[in-house]
Amino acid sequence: MVISRLAAPSLAALACLTMLACGSSTRESLDGAGDAAGDAVADTLDAVSDIPEVGPDSPDADATTDLAPLPDAASDLDAAPDTASPPELPPTPPPDDPCAAGAPALERRVRVPLGETLFFDHDDYLHFWTTELSCDPVLAAHPDGASAALSPDSRRLTPDRAGEWRVQVGAETLVITVDAAPPGADSFLNFNYTPVAPLALDPDGTLWVANPPSNAIQRVTVGPDAATPGALVPTGSWPTALAVWPGTDLLLVSQTGRDSLGFVDRAAGTLVDAIPVGNEPAGIALDLDAPGGPVAWVVLGGEDAVARVDLTTRTVTARLPVGREPRAAVLDAKARRLYVASLISSNAHPSGLLQKTPVPEADQRDIAVIDVDAAVVTGHIPAVGTILRGLLLMPGPPARLLVALSESRNDKPSIAAGSRPHEHALALVDLEPGSPTEGRVIERIDLDTQPSSTGPAASPFSMALTADGQHLVVSLSAGRALLFLDPVTFAETGRVAVGADPRGLVLTEGRAWTTPWLDDAVVGVPLPPAEATPASLVSVQIGRDPTPDDVRAGQRMFNDAAFSANGDFSCNNCHIDGLTDGLVWNILLDGDVNTLAFRNVGGTGPFLWGGILPTLFDFSREVLRLVGADATGVEMELLTTYMQSVTAPPNPFTLPGGRLTEAATRGRALFEGDVDAGGAGCTACHSGPLFTNRERVPGKTEGFNTDVPSLLGAYDTGPWGRHGQWPTLEAMVEFAAGFTESTLTPAELADLTEYVRQLPADLLYLTSARPLDGARSVWNQSPIELVFSAVLEEGQGSRLHLLSEAGEPVPGVWEISGRRARFVSTAGELPLSTAFVITVDAGLRAILGERLSSPIEIRFATGALPAFEVVGRWRWNITGAVSGVMDVAFIQAKGGRLSGVVLDGGGLVDADHLEGVLVGDTMIIEPFLVSSPFGEVLVNDVVAQLVDADEDGRAESGSGKVNTALVKLNVTMTALEDQSR
Repeated sequence: MVISRLAAPSLAALACLTMLACGSSTRESLDGAGDAAGDAVADTLDAVSDIPEVGPDSPDADATTDLAPLPDAASDLDAAPDTASPPELPPTPPPDDPCAAGAPALERRVRVPLGETLFFDHDDYLHFWTTELSCDPVLAAHPDGASAALSPDSRRLTPDRAGEWRVQVGAETLVITVDAAPPGADSFLNFNYTPVAPLALDPDGTLWVANPPSNAIQRVTVGPDAATPGALVPTGSWPTALAVWPGTDLLLVSQTGRDSLGFVDRAAGTLVDAIPVGNEPAGIALDLDAPGGPVAWVVLGGEDAVARVDLTTRTVTARLPVGREPRAAVLDAKARRLYVASLISSNAHPSGLLQKTPVPEADQRDIAVIDVDAAVVTGHIPAVGTILRGLLLMPGPPARLLVALSESRNDKPSIAAGSRPHEHALALVDLEPGSPTEGRVIERIDLDTQPSSTGPAASPFSMALTADGQHLVVSLSAGRALLFLDPVTFAETGRVAVGADPRGLVLTEGRAWTTPWLDDAVVGVPLPPAEATPASLVSVQIGRDPTPDDVRAGQRMFNDAAFSANGDFSCNNCHIDGLTDGLVWNILLDGDVNTLAFRNVGGTGPFLWGGILPTLFDFSREVLRLVGADATGVEMELLTTYMQSVTAPPNPFTLPGGRLTEAATRGRALFEGDVDAGGAGCTACHSGPLFTNRERVPGKTEGFNTDVPSLLGAYDTGPWGRHGQWPTLEAMVEFAAGFTESTLTPAELADLTEYVRQLPADLLYLTSARPLDGARSVWNQSPIELVFSAVLEEGQGSRLHLLSEAGEPVPGVWEISGRRARFVSTAGELPLSTAFVITVDAGLRAILGERLSSPIEIRFATGALPAFEVVGRWRWNITGAVSGVMDVAFIQAKGGRLSGVVLDGGGLVDADHLEGVLVGDTMIIEPFLVSSPFGEVLVNDVVAQLVDADEDGRAESGSGKVNTALVKLNVTMTALEDQSR
């Protein structure tokens, strides 16, 4: 099925509730906004009482259908309070074939963005057609100036002009409104797809750049001393890789959010066609010498596969399995071999310290080797590295392949800041036929520690050789730089900072061009690198990124190794693109645990496998222990906001519109059924909108409690289990069914697995909240905002409530804009030191009818305002009956909430972390344990008065009492260093 993962639908869609109408005489336009749209809906529903609304939904296939990125719409829509209850909409009629004899004459309306292709069989935009069409669509009308036509097989249409298009399908007329407006921040949905090969060079010297969140690519004219951006070319959802097709005017685009391969007319600057290729297309390798004509090999990251596309017929002619989460591919045209690298590759010790014997090399599938003429996988190159990002064929003879990689050292105990858990390197693979080391790594270059290195080289990504063969250029994705190496000795010859997360490399006009995509920029570095100075760089802004500023700031931190103590790894090294590296690590407070994915993490607390951290802010505090303590509370809040934003994309296993298959429908009944009634009893734990009751329950591992995980998007988060013990979803579900003591048959287990695989299907759910649920000492001026998985209908403000702890409504209104619901107080700031609860009624609807299945409740409390900041490292000198020195690092929220990591307990404190609050100039720390000659003693609290002697807004010292049930101890506190940034 073709699904749509759009970066940002918009409020204009709220004025375009798509409809069916019987004949043109009863059709009403829904293109207006506000009351006009509501009147049109009412008029249409009066005329056609049993006709459903249809059309594109938000970019979340977790919802009923998908909506294109549209503008943030008229400001008058945003300004009006949403208080009226929405009208009930009619039920969807049974599926039918518009081509069948006797089919009713209906008109359907959909709205799509310019740059999108409609696939008339199995498309989320057209989810109302539930079977393949038995007749050919006919293009009946198009806007003036349009030249696009139906594909030769009449099964797809790529509109090339904004405006209204009409397609006749049997008895039905499909009216397509094509919108050229850009995406908007309020409707942005972060599927977190990241660039793979975002740069391509036109034969005329033009540089093409992919900007995934913008749903567009851009032409950039580059010269020796300048770069000029051209117009954006809308290219569908989340473009991540580009390839110029030599000898033609076409540029190929991996439309990762749309599961398709796009064809762009470079001269016209227009997407002219696209074809479905498979789940999450990534890297593209062109084979112009294929026996049957030109071929594109398209890596399918979501399928662990690669597809062969016949470029003449524009059809997929083969699909081959490769390693896990592949991204990069390179073709050796002379040897007729394709090499496909797994981003999440094999590892000799995936279970970390629990792994008793290494994984045999025969079972490692790091790089797949494909005979492109026979279209068969001939073998795999093993033992290359854990995370493989880039591939480059080196000049020969001898034939060699260079791989940019990171090696995860999860076999070390107690991973923490300074322990170097990731080693960044290049691996040289022997490809010479007949060589005794053919298909093996023959040299490994440690970019971090080789004698010529100037420091950690975090996350090497793209690679390129200069035309004269004198310089090898490597982009450091987490290192914010281009690295220059001698291509023979691989010694470092230069390093130039270029910006956040540089990916892609093109060498032309005497410069190395890259895109630091988290800065929405293209940067050119002079060649040779000795001539590069900050002033000599050329930089230009590109794209029209709808990512909210706080989300983007948090993502920069997440992907940046500078956030770590030694600058040698980022959060993205383990939680790759918000997912998982599939490894067990001995870190933080959980011991040996499988890496957790961050998709849909908002609202699923408590956190960590043991559920011992109540909020994401608390989790971000633990990041300090892992990567270092040099971070502020504001930075932690930004990191938390980004982590909450990462959302599961449309589920590739459902039917169009997120509808469950027959097997999954049977599985849902088992999932919800009681064990005594023959069901699986899953909802005892996996209940609510996020499929978790957010409780800690005893697991099968003796002595461990386990946080009940959400099941949204579970299909893509393996291996499963605290120790990664279940390699397949089937194994995990079978274990879970045994845990509830259900007695399901193998067929029922298969159905239950299919339901879990297809979650969240067509449900509406909360993706993030500010304040966080359970947050304390919240700043009383903090924004109050909820973000949902799909664009919401207007007029539902009455379904959301902000109440005092006593249940009294707080004066104000809820305003709905896209996917966001914001509370606007009419009584000024919230009172200090007061508890509140946000509630959302079940039945909240998205624009195509996705509904919230059960109510939501979010509790928080404001604090008393702090007098200053205490962020950073502190030394506590404790004296009295028990004495000792301990070092603590604090982060601080605006409301005064403190969260601290014990860096050195000095043999005194057993706690890993401290919680507290700053009220005025008084620090109050909550209970924790200390060691004493009499055993462990509970500290009831620590109360200290702090001093900001130089009045710079940051306390430098303080003193107070450590209060226990037995004695009172004295404590003096000293700030060790200034942590401001």
